[in-house]
Amino acid sequence: MFKKLLIFLILSSCAQVTSLNLKKHQFGRIPTKIIWVQVAGLSPEHLAMLKFSYPSERQNTAFENSLCVGNTWEYNLFEIRPQARSGFMSQMTGKKNINGSCEDYKKKPIWQYIAPKGYKIGVFEGPMSSENSLTQSNTCDQNSYLDDVSLWKMERPSKGSSTFHVNTMENFKAGKVYYDKSCSSGECFTSFSRNVERTFSQFNKNSGNFLFVVRNFEYRNLLKRKKIKSAGEELAQINEILSFFQKYAKDRKDTLVLVTSAEALEVDFPKSGKAWDQFTKTGSSFKTMNSKLVSSVYAYGARAENFCGIFDQSEILSRIFSGAKQQGLEFSIINPFE
Repeated sequence: MFKKLLIFLILSSCAQVTSLNLKKHQFGRIPTKIIWVQVAGLSPEHLAMLKFSYPSERQNTAFENSLCVGNTWEYNLFEIRPQARSGFMSQMTGKKNINGSCEDYKKKPIWQYIAPKGYKIGVFEGPMSSENSLTQSNTCDQNSYLDDVSLWKMERPSKGSSTFHVNTMENFKAGKVYYDKSCSSGECFTSFSRNVERTFSQFNKNSGNFLFVVRNFEYRNLLKRKKIKSAGEELAQINEILSFFQKYAKDRKDTLVLVTSAEALEVDFPKSGKAWDQFTKTGSSFKTMNSKLVSSVYAYGARAENFCGIFDQSEILSRIFSGAKQQGLEFSIINPFE
């Protein structure tokens, strides 16, 4: 009897399939392809604008397909509610002493750790103010800050600047900034989602290890301006981008898809019924309050398990590269505190 029980236990342990959030998942994989979507202003409740617009309650948003969902404390050493640009800077550098000054650009961001190890780096920025863009580093006399980065901006190109367009195939170079040709008239005619997907497809060709960062401040700006319909459309595009990246990662087990927020906005949604319908159409009775004290993290793919729970937003960098200490996987690629 004991012998049969032992055989059963051995066979069942061999056949065990590990899972996370009721989905098949292999723990401890090293993410050598990192896709990071940063959305300013996003809060979990906002997903109702997507969820309640679907024809069936069984239809999930891409956010719901995440393997792991966590929360990060917004505060740093200077503020309880820092602005989004400071929050993302803390996430990318692993530091809490972010104060929104030029000193922030003297701290090493994630790509300065991994570019020397053969990682290709790309950053795509949607419409945003100059102070929120990473190119702000140039005005802070940190001209080498983006040397390892190919940066695309949905911004009107100036005379003599390098450009990109979704309908052209180009070889993008590190250390260069590319401006969207479709924004030449001042208004961008190519959508955010199409720009991101096509740019990534070109960037990813013949790439081994890489980091691809997508930065969106437009969603937060639309909410603050009470343009609810436009904000809902922007959120739908972000959801489409996330779905696109999740499909890419599904068959590539070394890929991590990460969504982080900063300056998450508290929104007073209507109760239900006609009030909700009117809200989605016109934004009536809409108001934003203080930004939240915590922001959300959504993870899919390699090491998604590291992003469950509640932790400081400055820990995101180390959690990308750290495994369980019990397995000897901590800092298996880099040590962000070296």
